[in-house]
Amino acid sequence: MTDEILPERTALYRLYDADERLLYIGISNNPEARWGRHKMFRAWWPDVARNRVEWLPSRDAALAAEEIAIRVEAPRFNGAHNYTLAPFDPETWPQLPGRGVRAEKLADLIRLEITSDRWPPGSRIPNCRALGEATGTGKTVATHAIRILRREGRLTLLHGFGLFVTDPENRLRPHGRRNPAT
Repeated sequence: MTDEILPERTALYRLYDADERLLYIGISNNPEARWGRHKMFRAWWPDVARNRVEWLPSRDAALAAEEIAIRVEAPRFNGAHNYTLAPFDPETWPQLPGRGVRAEKLADLIRLEITSDRWPPGSRIPNCRALGEATGTGKTVATHAIRILRREGRLTLLHGFGLFVTDPENRLRPHGRRNPAT
């Protein structure tokens, strides 16, 4: 007999309001208990009229399905995965060698991505480490470049979710929740 640990079956659940609008997607091995926590801590819980539960064979399978479902279905109150990723291929970014104004040069590159609409409003941009590695500048220089663009109002930091191109129409609110109008 082996002591093999079997993967735990996990539920992928969707919560809807009375008009069948998707409010939230989540995973849990005990959805009813999870909904009890939502009831205590989520202001949107009174809007929940029905749920749909799909059991998957493992937590890993549920995590993967949850990410895809949130990206495709855009539930109103999910934060994680509920955004567009800015296109980014680090191999195509130029190296910024030398000293001096590298933060300003990196800020110019990012600004160009934004003004050309390659990185549209509301999209999540690469983190400082990825930007620094792509340009050979390092995380510290990238952090300074991001600070410049945040001061200009071009980038917004949503703690726990990342850096986003500022959306002048405010479709993306703190914690990644989309305004009901969108």
